[in-house]
Formats: sequence, structure tokens, C-alpha cells
Amino acid sequence: MTATLLETTKGIVEFTYKGIGPAILLLKGGHCTRDTDLSHSGLVYEGYSLLSISRPGYDSTEKSTGRTPEEFADTIVEVLNHLNINKVHVIAISAAGPTGIALAVHHPSRVSKLIMEAAMTGPWDPKSRKKAKLIFGPAERAVWGSLHTMLKLFPDLVMKQILSEMTTENVDEFLDSLSPNDRRFIYDMLLTSRSGKGFGVDLNHQVTDMDKIEAPVLGLYSQKDKSVQYTHALLLKSKVPTCEIMEVDADSHLIWIGKDAQKVWNKRLAFLSN
Repeated sequence: MTATLLETTKGIVEFTYKGIGPAILLLKGGHCTRDTDLSHSGLVYEGYSLLSISRPGYDSTEKSTGRTPEEFADTIVEVLNHLNINKVHVIAISAAGPTGIALAVHHPSRVSKLIMEAAMTGPWDPKSRKKAKLIFGPAERAVWGSLHTMLKLFPDLVMKQILSEMTTENVDEFLDSLSPNDRRFIYDMLLTSRSGKGFGVDLNHQVTDMDKIEAPVLGLYSQKDKSVQYTHALLLKSKVPTCEIMEVDADSHLIWIGKDAQKVWNKRLAFLSN
């Protein structure tokens, strides 16, 4: 899919837009690039158009377009206006949670529905934040370069290392339980991952005014998610009582694979169509 660059009032934004039908805005999570697909590209075959906007610091989107979720929400509206899109369904993944919330809160007339997929609704854990700044700071290019090389040579070793940060389960047992398709999903996800300058921006995000969300909200979360704990789902429910939370029977942060993957897909489609 060819990416488009748009000059906004705050800088350059990269996006892709494909399909015919009601528009879905996809906000990918931390470390995800234009090439990272967590299965959402299939939505175009369900009768939707998919608008994927790279967040600040990722791909070719400049950091100046939004150092806070609220600032980038304003930039997103510029993209929607450019494409003559009045309203969108929003899917916010993982670290993109604060941006999805900010768009729904500050531009309620532009958001039809909000789906939070293993998405953050609260602050980063201080210990995790400090560790992430160290690993994915100035040396992130070298870190990901080494990881991609190692992934091709020793895929199990690298997947085990990364998955240990995503699951509360025994990582060896989790890795052994993966189907070939699920292993391929993780391999492709890691191979297309880069932090750029984006993850550093993510680490400073705060969530405010969540209780002012007007759009219908669906939260998809796993109890065994180590990186975005289930407490984020509980916080979402406490602030937005009308929202629906689906507890996904997934063994990690990756709710798009495993035994409940089809249920996640079906639930998302049902929520969007009702």
C-alpha cells in the first residue's frame, strides 16, 4: 500500500487510505510501523475503508505534529478534513490508547465509535518507562537492527525474549503452544517493528478527561497481558460506565492470535456494524 505524506499546520503526516465504505481510523501501537499488520488490513474486505495514520515520530510523521495526544488529535482532524471524511470509527491499539481517547474527547463529532484493543488508559509504570527510555532511546536503531538480524538467525530466542515482556504466563510454555500461523504473526510483527522517535513521544503521554467520551466504546483486553495490564480495562470501565469490556482469552498482550482470535474479530465487526 502506497503511503501519502500530507503537510499539516504542525508538520508532515504519513497515512495510507484504502477501501470503500464506512471509514475506520487505525492508530497503531508502540514500535509499529507502516508495514506492521496485526490483522486489521482485512477490514477492507468486510466493506470498510481503512485509514492508517502514523503517529508522531513513527515512519515519516514528524514529532511536531503532536507531542501530546491532544495535539495529535487536532492533526488527525486536519487529515480527515483533507480526505473529506466527516466521521470515523476509531481503533486504538496499545500505546495509541491515549490518542484515541483524546480524539473522542476533543472532537466528539468526528468519532462514531471507539475500540480500545489492549490499549493504554492510564500512565506508564515508572519502572517500565525508565527501562524503555534506556533501550529505545538514542540507540533504538542499533537495538532494532541487532534484533532483526538475530530474529532471522535465532527466531525462537528472540521471540522468547520479547514475549517475556508481554505475558504473565511461563514464556517457554507459551512459545511451545503457539500455532505455526501465530508464530508467523509474531515473527512478521517483530520484523516490521521500529521505534523511531515515536516511542519516546509515547512514553510522555497522559490520559485526561476520559469520562467525557460520548461515543460508544468497546475495550478488548486480556488478563494475562503483562505490558498493558488488565487494570487499564478496569480504569476504562470506571471512567466510561457505558463502555463494553470483552475479556479476551489470550495468553499475552497479543489478543489478535490464539484461541480467541476469531472471537475478537467477530466482536469487533459486530460492534462496528450495530
